[in-house]
Parts: sequence; C-alpha cells; structure tokens
Amino acid sequence: MRHTLGESSVRRLSAELDDAINAATFSGEGWDLIPALLSNAMPGSFAGLWNMNFRESNLNFQSWANVDPGFAKSYGEHFAHINPWTPYWTSARNGHIALSEEACPARLFTKTEFYNDWLRPQRDAEAGAGLKLLGGRDESIQLVLHFPLHFSDAYGQVAAEVMTRIRSSLKRSISLANALREKIENAVSTAALLERTRCAAFVIDRNRLIHEANPMAVKLFSSGQFLAMRKSRCFLKDDKADRRFDWILDRLCSATSIDDTTISFRTPGGACQITLAALPTTAVPMTGSLLSPRSLFLVLVTDLTPVAEMPDFSALSNFADLTRSEILFCRRLLLGESISEAADRLGISVETARSKIKVIFQKTGTSRQGQLMLLLSKLR
Repeated sequence: MRHTLGESSVRRLSAELDDAINAATFSGEGWDLIPALLSNAMPGSFAGLWNMNFRESNLNFQSWANVDPGFAKSYGEHFAHINPWTPYWTSARNGHIALSEEACPARLFTKTEFYNDWLRPQRDAEAGAGLKLLGGRDESIQLVLHFPLHFSDAYGQVAAEVMTRIRSSLKRSISLANALREKIENAVSTAALLERTRCAAFVIDRNRLIHEANPMAVKLFSSGQFLAMRKSRCFLKDDKADRRFDWILDRLCSATSIDDTTISFRTPGGACQITLAALPTTAVPMTGSLLSPRSLFLVLVTDLTPVAEMPDFSALSNFADLTRSEILFCRRLLLGESISEAADRLGISVETARSKIKVIFQKTGTSRQGQLMLLLSKLR
C-alpha cells in the first residue's frame, strides 16, 4: 500500500479544504485551490470541481488540478456532455459520496469515447471517488478525485472520508451562493417590471420558471386565455407558438443573433402578441463562478382583444372587510395601474395609496402586490 494518509493527515487536509472553501465563499479567492489540495495530497491522482446543469446539458463551471490544460478544455467542450457516469450522478441524492469501484466501475465503459480518449490517457486513472451536492434548480455540484486502480485501497476510503468531513462546509457555501444569486435575480426581475404597467409582463429563466410577474400578467395567467402555468413554469396556449417561444429562448440564451423575438397567435378567446428580451446578467460576488448567474428573460404580452368589464369585487367587503375606497383601489391595480397611477386616478396622494395597500395586505393576508392580484383574479 502506497501513499496511505493517516488520521492526522486526513484531519489536516480536511481543515485546509474547509479553509479554502470559506475563502472562496467569503473572500472571492476562487475555487481552484479545492481540487488542487485534494489531488496534491494523493500523488498520481487528479481532481476536479464542476457545476453541471444536466437538464440543459450545460457545464457552468469547471476547475481541474493535475490535468493537462488540453484535457480540461476538451472536457468542457465535449466530454462533459458524453460522460457515462452522468446517469448515475443524476439519480444520486444530495450529499451522496461514492467510490467508482463500488458503485459504477469505469471498466463498464471500456468501449466508450470518454473512457478511451479522455479518462485512460490521464495516467490510467480509472478509479475514483466523488461527492455530489445540489446547486440551484437542475444544477449538480461535483467534487471528484481520479486515480489509478492500483491506488484504490490507499486512496478510495481516504478520499471518501475527506469528502464526508468537508461536505457540510461545501453545502453551506452553495446555500449562501444560492441565496445571494436569488436575491440578485429578484432585484433584476423587479427592476425589469417596474415600469411595465401598460401590458402584462413577467420574468422567466431558460427553463420557463417564472421569477416575477406584474399584476396584469397574474390576471392573464389566471384567466388561462393565452398562457398556462404548470409547476411554476409558463406555457403558451397555442402549440405552434409555444414551440417558437422555446426556439427564441434557445437563441437568446446562447446570445445568437435573432431578428424577430415576437410571437402572435389566436385562441378561441382572442388574440395576443408576445415579445421576449434577454435581461442583463449580473456577476454574483462572494461566490466566484461556481454558481454562475442564470439567464433571465423579460416576456411582454399584449392582449389584442377588447378588455372585458371589470368586476366590482363587492364580496370583498364581507370576505376581507375592505372599505369601498379600498375595493376601488384594488380594481385600479388589477387593471395594471401602478400605485402612483391608481392614486392619481382616485385623487389621493401616493403616500395615502401606499398606506392603503399596506392595510389591504393586512386584511387579505397577503404580503406582496403579486399575491394580492392573484387573490383578486380568483374572485372574478
């Protein structure tokens, strides 16, 4: 047995990795030190840390230690997308640690391009250990160590033990990165909708997940006239238009030039026009690029059919004890007016309007304008 690490070495390596994770999280020093520390402690091995979105087949981040730059580049460009271990890691639970020889030996893939052109040429490093953690939606963060088969007894259990000891630190770092990223994305979404009061508008990511919507969009989703929402994702009520919607998202996400990002279609209830635009992404501080900013898109929906008469919501006086003036204020908001526009229409000051909506939130058990609009749309 060669290069065996004793308990003191394992404890020291785990502490060094914890420090490196904290530095990458809070000091912005980058993540390259994590795979370097792990690999350097076990001569003859190489290590990697990456963020893979399996749903989109996108490698969002990668860092390698003791890997030829050409191999690292080829992994990002090609081999990450044909990695035969992907099905195993896709189904693995959050925090799972595995040794390849016990769970999914590389010899099962001896006839694959990945095995012959990427894995074997690197010091015959057929054996390995890996840790999987969940990043954001559909993102898998993986820390892996590869080594020759004859080092399995010496390195396998040691690597698994080290990964077990640093797992909580890495989880905490990813959790903080996610929280910060979501805060920034919420700010970007809110800013994009701030001045969109004349038409329905909402913000989505590449997976169609809805991040924010203005009151008119909430009303449109509730009516089901042009848009549908399933599992918090948006879909168009016309199949052909929906396919084009996805095609435009693909082009915008890849920054491919596209002349027309509008879609027009009819349903039995009327006609509408939809326009998509990519929102500027913001680099996330404190997290390096392990969790990169997700692409966000602004969707504008123009209803080309006549506007139906608004309900009077008189039932709200019994349901939530709203006064007549509060009900009139709710009606203005559901028409898509901003707080200041509603105040102007009702002849009250903006300060009074802001106080009024706080009271309405309290009476209706809501805390955001979008929640209030969704409640009102259900009472139609």
